[in-house]
Amino acid sequence: MSSQKQSPAQRLHSLEEQVTGSTAALLPALRVELLENRQAVVDGCRSILEYSDSCIRLSGGKLILRFTGSGLELRAFREGSAIVSGRITSVEMV
Repeated sequence: MSSQKQSPAQRLHSLEEQVTGSTAALLPALRVELLENRQAVVDGCRSILEYSDSCIRLSGGKLILRFTGSGLELRAFREGSAIVSGRITSVEMV
């Protein structure tokens, strides 16, 4: 650490770098709650990568969540959460 005092602008820039660098730590973790094989509630998803009645893939940042089955549909998708319903035969994280 330097013995020189930082100006307010330098301190602000340093703080901005720290916050930007740790943004990923502030994002919610990917969480999946299965209700039998008929419904899954997903928190922490960011986007829909694939959507068909037999496969739904959701992006959770570093992880991709893949649901396979039949009659699959997204019942809701908002603010980082989704509800997948249908006959879910498998769930994979990649």
